[in-house]
Amino acid sequence: MRRNRTPCAVSALCAVALMCSPAQGADGAAARALAPRLAVLAQQAQRLADTNAVAKLQRAYGYYLDKGYWDEAADLFADDATFESGMDGIYVGKAHIRARLVAEGGGHPGPGLPYGQMNHRMQLQPVIDVADDGRTASARWRELALLGKFHERAEWSTGIYENEYVKQDGVWKIARLNYYPNFVVPYAQGWARAQATSGSWISPAGRALPADRPPSRSYQPFPTIFTPPFHYAAQRGEPVWEAAPASRAPAEPVDAVLARTVHDLEILASRQAIENLQGRFGYYTDKGLWDEASKLFSAAATYEYGLEGVYVGRRHVRQALGLQGPVHLAEGQLNDYPMLQPIIDVAPDNRTAKARWRSDVMLASQGHAQWGGGVYENEYVNEDGHWRISKLHYYVTFLADYDQGWTKGAVPMSGPSTVLPPDRPPSVSYASLPSVNVVPYHYANPVSGAEPSIERTVPLDAVPAELRELTARANALAHQVELLKDQAQIEKLQRAYGYYVDKAQWPEIAALFAKDGTYEIGGRGVFIGPRRVLEYLVTGLGPIGMTTREGQILDHQQFQGIVDVAPDGRTAKGRWTALVMGGSKGGDALWGDATYENTYVKVDGVWHAASFRAPFNMYASYKGGWKDSSVANTRPDSFAPPPDLPPSTVYLTYPSFYVAPYHYPNPVTGRPAPPPDAAAGGTAPMHGRRDLQQ
Repeated sequence: MRRNRTPCAVSALCAVALMCSPAQGADGAAARALAPRLAVLAQQAQRLADTNAVAKLQRAYGYYLDKGYWDEAADLFADDATFESGMDGIYVGKAHIRARLVAEGGGHPGPGLPYGQMNHRMQLQPVIDVADDGRTASARWRELALLGKFHERAEWSTGIYENEYVKQDGVWKIARLNYYPNFVVPYAQGWARAQATSGSWISPAGRALPADRPPSRSYQPFPTIFTPPFHYAAQRGEPVWEAAPASRAPAEPVDAVLARTVHDLEILASRQAIENLQGRFGYYTDKGLWDEASKLFSAAATYEYGLEGVYVGRRHVRQALGLQGPVHLAEGQLNDYPMLQPIIDVAPDNRTAKARWRSDVMLASQGHAQWGGGVYENEYVNEDGHWRISKLHYYVTFLADYDQGWTKGAVPMSGPSTVLPPDRPPSVSYASLPSVNVVPYHYANPVSGAEPSIERTVPLDAVPAELRELTARANALAHQVELLKDQAQIEKLQRAYGYYVDKAQWPEIAALFAKDGTYEIGGRGVFIGPRRVLEYLVTGLGPIGMTTREGQILDHQQFQGIVDVAPDGRTAKGRWTALVMGGSKGGDALWGDATYENTYVKVDGVWHAASFRAPFNMYASYKGGWKDSSVANTRPDSFAPPPDLPPSTVYLTYPSFYVAPYHYPNPVTGRPAPPPDAAAGGTAPMHGRRDLQQ
C-alpha cells in the first residue's frame, strides 16, 4: 500500500480531450472548449500537490532521523538512490544508505535511540522546483541540528541539502541526497571557534563505513567560505503562474465552478512562488551573494533592517545588503538568516501579497559569535510576470553574545549607517531585548477573523448530457483544489499559534480552538474548550501580553509541518516541531524542544484546532545546553490550574526517550511506523529491521 500519491488525477484529466466525442451544437462546442482547459488546470493542481508531497517526504526524513527510525528513513529512497554527505563519499542503494544512517546515529539499529542521545535534525527553508513533466524535482533545504550524548557532549550542526527526487508509479522518492555540512561544533564553544580542517576531512560515520564512490566535489567546511551549488539559476524574481483566458466560456453553471477553481489555483501557485522567492533570498544572504539577492527586489522596493533606516530602490538595496560584509563574506564570517514559519497572504487580485517570517540568526566574525532573532513583515508585487519583494522590513527581537545568551548578553541595535546613509529614517521606533515589541500582524486571527471557504460543485443533472462527464471532472478538480487550500489554511493556523505564544497573546490562541477542542502541553494534562485553554495560559503562564514582561522572551517556533487533510475535507492531522527559546532578563535562558501531533476540524468553512498535543522532548538551561542539563517533564500538579483530564500518555523527557506516534504512514511504503525497540531509552542493544540489513 502506497500513501503519498498526489491527490489530483492529472493523467485522467489530461486525457479528457481525447475521450470526449465530437458533440454537436452549442453544448458540444462548450465541451470541446472545456476539455483542454480542464487538463491545463489539472496539471497545475498536480504540480502544487507534487510540491507538497516532496516537502512531506523530506520533512518525514527529518522526523525519522530525530528518533532513530533508520529503516523508515531508508525506505524513503529509490532503490538506486545515492547518498552523499560532506567529503565522506557517495553511498549507493537503500541497504548501504540505511547502514550509513545507522553509523551516523552511533551504530544503534533502532527503531529508537539509546538513553541520553540527542539527534534532532530539523529540515527547514525549502525551495522546491518540480520539473515540467512532473516526474522529477529538485529542492534546497537547510538543516539545523541539536546533537549530543548526555553528560558527554552537546553539539550544534548546520548544513545545506541539494536533493533530487523522482516520481515512480505515482510515489515520490529521494533519488539523490547531497548534504553539505557547514559545521558540527561543541555547544560550549559555538561556531565562532570552529577550527579549519586540512586536507580531506571525513566524519566518524564515514570512517566507520566507507562509501561506494568518492565525493562528487571537494570543499572545506566553516570557517572556510564555501557556497553549495544551487539547483536554480539567479533570476529577477519568481515566475507567476496565471491561467490563460478561456477561448470561450463553458455553459453555466460550470462556468462559476471553473472560475473559482482558476482563481484558487492562481493564489495557491503565487503562495508557493513567494515561499521559494523568500527562501532564495535567505540562501543568497547567507553567503554574501548581494547581487543575486538584490535581483529579487522590485525596481522601487524598500529595505529596512532594525533601526538602520529605509533604503529605496533596487540599486540602493544592493548597497545596503553589502553593509553586512564583502561579496562571498570574509573568511570566518557566518551570516545565516534562515527564513522560517511563513504566513503568506496573496491579495484576491493576485497582484500583491504580504508575508510574515521569522529568523533565528547565527552570526560570527573575527572569532566572536552572536545569536539573533527577529520577525519579517514583508510585501511583494506581481511585476512583469514575476513575484518580487517590494518591501522588506526586519524587526529585531534580540541580538546577543553567544556565550552569555539572550537573557544576559543582549546587544543594542545599530542606528543608521554613516558609510551609506539611508534614504529615509526608520519607519517605526522600538527597542530590542531587554525591551519587548509586538510586530504588527498583516493578517487577522486565522479562525475568528477568517473568511469561510465552502466548496461549490455542480449537480450533474443541472447540465446537458454532453457536459456531464466534464462537469464531474470539474467537480473533482474543484475538490482537490479545496484540499490544497485546506492545507494552506491549517499551516497558517499553526504558524499563527506560534507567533501568538511568542507574545503571550492568550485570547488569540484560545480563539483558534473548536468549542470542544483540547490542549495538552508537556505532562500537564488535558484542558477542554477555549475557556479552559485560556485559563491554563493566563493562570499557568502569566498575564496577557508583554507589557509586564520586560526582558522576557517566549519564542515558541513552529517548524517542519506535515499536514494531512482527510479526503472529505472535514478533518486533518498535523505534526510540527517546536523550538523554544525562553528566559527573562538576568535569569537563566532556556532551550526547549517539543513535537506537536495535532488534529483539526473544519466548522462552517473555517478550520479550527480540534486537539493540540505537544510532548516535550527536552528542556535545558542555556548554560551548557543539553550536555549536562535536563528539566523534568511537567505534571498535572506542577502549577495551577488543574486539568480537565489526566495526561493522555505518561512519559519521560530527555535524557530518556519518547517518540510521539506518527499520524501518517511512511510516505513511500504506506506502512505505519513501528513502536520503538524495547531497548530504546536504555543501554541494552537494539535489533532493527532485518530486511534492510543486507
